[in-house]
Amino acid sequence: MSNIDLKKLIVPAVAAALVISGVLMIVFADKYRFRAEPKLEKKELGLEVKSTESRKEIHSTLCRDSLPEKLKDAYDTAGKFINESEAESFWLENISKDEFKTAFEAYTADHPEVFWIDTKSSYKYYEMDTSLEIEFCFSMSGDTLETAKKKLDEAVKKAFTYAPEKADDLDAEVFINDYLVNHCKYNEKAEFSHTSYGALVNGEAVCDGYSLAFKLLCDKMGIECSTVEGTADFNDGKDIGHMWNCVKIGGDWYNVDVTWNDISTAKFYAERYFYLNLTDKEIKKDHKFSPLFNSDKFTGDTTFNIFLPECKTDKLKYLDIYCVTISDLSKDDEIIASLIASAKEEQKSCSFVIDSKLDYKETCDKIINDGYINEWIDGANHYCDRSHKIAANTKAYIYGNQNVLTVELNYG
Repeated sequence: MSNIDLKKLIVPAVAAALVISGVLMIVFADKYRFRAEPKLEKKELGLEVKSTESRKEIHSTLCRDSLPEKLKDAYDTAGKFINESEAESFWLENISKDEFKTAFEAYTADHPEVFWIDTKSSYKYYEMDTSLEIEFCFSMSGDTLETAKKKLDEAVKKAFTYAPEKADDLDAEVFINDYLVNHCKYNEKAEFSHTSYGALVNGEAVCDGYSLAFKLLCDKMGIECSTVEGTADFNDGKDIGHMWNCVKIGGDWYNVDVTWNDISTAKFYAERYFYLNLTDKEIKKDHKFSPLFNSDKFTGDTTFNIFLPECKTDKLKYLDIYCVTISDLSKDDEIIASLIASAKEEQKSCSFVIDSKLDYKETCDKIINDGYINEWIDGANHYCDRSHKIAANTKAYIYGNQNVLTVELNYG
């Protein structure tokens, strides 16, 4: 048996072992190396997709249907004279001024296309015994009014040139929300700011202008919608008169506040949907509903709701559909998939909803301070090409009222 130089065998073996050890360290350090790229699961909502061309306009009379029979007659008469080309006086029998106010409010709530009634002084009245003489105050009339009506019709048609060819009712609602956010700005001093005309023709409105325009476009798309009277807290502790909408999709009602979705200081895309399809419980965090009209208890309150549906499901809350919900920090597939999708489209941000079962502040602290967000970004970068890798200088923003955490994305 020949002599073997053990040193010659041992040294290469040790070297080989060191090389293999190094490879194993690299493999195990990159935990995404043998992990398939995570994909976002499409959320099936069960809503019917329709072509925009096939959608039929609806003329809902939700407020009229909620009135007692006596006031329905006043509603119909008011509608007849509102739609004349010139203001004319007319008489109503056995009706009080407060009752007529209710009928008038019901009509204008059901008919967002009416913009020519003066919003400061809607009508003049004269009471005599059991009779009431009414004359509406038109802001324009005759040929000027007819021309303005055509402008509103043209503005609506123009809006729908941006509509998707096919969409379910949720997609159609999102389109309407986006159109108003993109084409209208809040301006208290603008002409017709309290009307759909101001929002759609002039592109300037306040809350009731936004809300009436939203209802008008929903009506045109065949989506049932109503306006809501109330107040809102604008972060100064004071409740200010406000209007928003309720919309019916998939058989359920939801609150929508397009005015508050149109935030002039908005930094990220998700902010335009903070108030899209909320339950009553959610919107009551900073909104208050005016009382519901009751003919037996009505005292002529300044603002009231004639029709007010109950919004109790969050099934189609848009943020929950648009964003991945973080329920368990150890399960990161959908989180990373969302970051990948955002990076590939070069989005400026990626937003997440923190599950309401978790403590919002504690969870955000862990994500930001315990390195979870850095780990998720590393994971996303593993699957992105060089031009779409998310940079390290990433910031996170928290929105406690919405249970949202938004990650600002930079690249390079």
